Amino acid sequence: MKVLWKNIALSLLTALLLTFAFPPYQLGFLAYWGLVPFFYLLKNKTIKDALKWGYITGLFFNLMSLYWIAWTTIPGTLAAILVLAFYFAFYAWTHVQLQKKLGKNFIFLLPFLWVSIEYVRSLGVLGFPWNSLAYTQSYYLSLIQYVSFTGVYGVSFWVVWINVVLFHILENKRSFRTVIWSLLLLIFLFFLPWVYGKLTIPPADEFQEKIQAALIQGNVDPLRKWDEAFLAENFDIYERLTRKAANYKPDLIVWPETATACFLRCEPEYSIRIRHLVDSLKTPLLTGSPDYEFVTRTEYETYNAIFLFLPFCSQIQRYFKIHLVPFGERVPFEDVIPFLNKFLESLNMGVGDFSPGKKLVLFHMPYPKSKVETDCTGSSGDRLLFAGVVCFESIFPGLVRKFVNRGARFLVIVTNDAWFGTTSELAHHAQIAVFRAIENRIGVARCANTGISMFIDPYGRVSKKTQINTEAYIVGDVPLRTEKTFYTQHGDVFTYAILLVTIVGVIKAYAQRNQKT
Repeated sequence: MKVLWKNIALSLLTALLLTFAFPPYQLGFLAYWGLVPFFYLLKNKTIKDALKWGYITGLFFNLMSLYWIAWTTIPGTLAAILVLAFYFAFYAWTHVQLQKKLGKNFIFLLPFLWVSIEYVRSLGVLGFPWNSLAYTQSYYLSLIQYVSFTGVYGVSFWVVWINVVLFHILENKRSFRTVIWSLLLLIFLFFLPWVYGKLTIPPADEFQEKIQAALIQGNVDPLRKWDEAFLAENFDIYERLTRKAANYKPDLIVWPETATACFLRCEPEYSIRIRHLVDSLKTPLLTGSPDYEFVTRTEYETYNAIFLFLPFCSQIQRYFKIHLVPFGERVPFEDVIPFLNKFLESLNMGVGDFSPGKKLVLFHMPYPKSKVETDCTGSSGDRLLFAGVVCFESIFPGLVRKFVNRGARFLVIVTNDAWFGTTSELAHHAQIAVFRAIENRIGVARCANTGISMFIDPYGRVSKKTQINTEAYIVGDVPLRTEKTFYTQHGDVFTYAILLVTIVGVIKAYAQRNQKT
């Protein structure tokens, strides 16, 4: 019984430390030893016990960190918690296997193993990299600037190494020499990224190329906004805030995800209203809106889209969201498992029926104060290219870098986190955008329905942001990208190297064991 309670305590301690290391708590230092109790929990465990306690730890952690999903769907919350816990179980199983086969040296393979599992968890239509350890460090800008080379998983790798060194110190505390060398390594692990960060981050006012954007936060109830009787009032809110923001002469106005809560192109009253607004202000306007396209004469597909309206231009530039929220916006594999959609509807999971977009689209607008006219097609004139991504897409670094690599000079994120009230989801989601900015050295304008709307410079500094659940607008500078980082050009090369080391290390561990037997 004593051993049982000890195991529960270690499992809970890991879950608590990791949960409170993530935004909004600004306690990222807790992640530096958040895995140490987990390492002790797995010490000398059998394969069966490792699977069990790994899964239990995953349950505790996901329950504490993903509770906010319940604001939209309780069955979906249970599914997410139960499924994502398997990643902890798989890590625990592999951890113990390596421990048995490599002895004490196994701990030096753990950072590679952890990051490999994190990366695999991000892949496919069910990918969910939300709780990557790197995001615990989003407030420590001087320590994470190297993600412009490694991508987000470089920081996760760094965090696990700190845990490994601390665990190594505790395991060898009676060896003065081991402790001293480990402490020196620990100092080096902090000193090197800190020095690089201090040398890399320039003064905040150093950016010569920038635009000024206005972010409109309507703070509209996510359920009420789809009521047709409320539609006119919804547009009144956004137009009123937009006209106030226009007094600051912004170069671009941004409304959040599905701000126009109707099929805008089919609603002449409201599409004409937006055109009149854009023409009268002589300012481009980007807005989230549902949209559709016919695939046959009688069948059509719906999309979660972004529209860009240019002044005195009849053409609407459109982007369709590519990476949809699984089970929220679309049922994965519904073509293969036809009954799955009806089954989920019977559980009242609120499943959407959007189709994924298929094209990477860059928007174009005139350069600020440009004397050259940009035509509607963008085929001539002085164009400024930028990318827009929708909500969930911003947590996928690989997708964002594709837009930047194609020539985007700045990034706009539109989202509607209103579904999650005032939970930790809002700050966590917002802080993830800090990494997208640093990875690609690109300015970010993030516009959210109920917050947090914010401006982020290419080094992750937040210049302005709104409060949660307030009707507001903010006007601020968005620096234009002037370089392509190593990560932008080459993607997850660092992570692929980690995967390779992990695979080779595991194979070598099994080969050594077989030779001994």
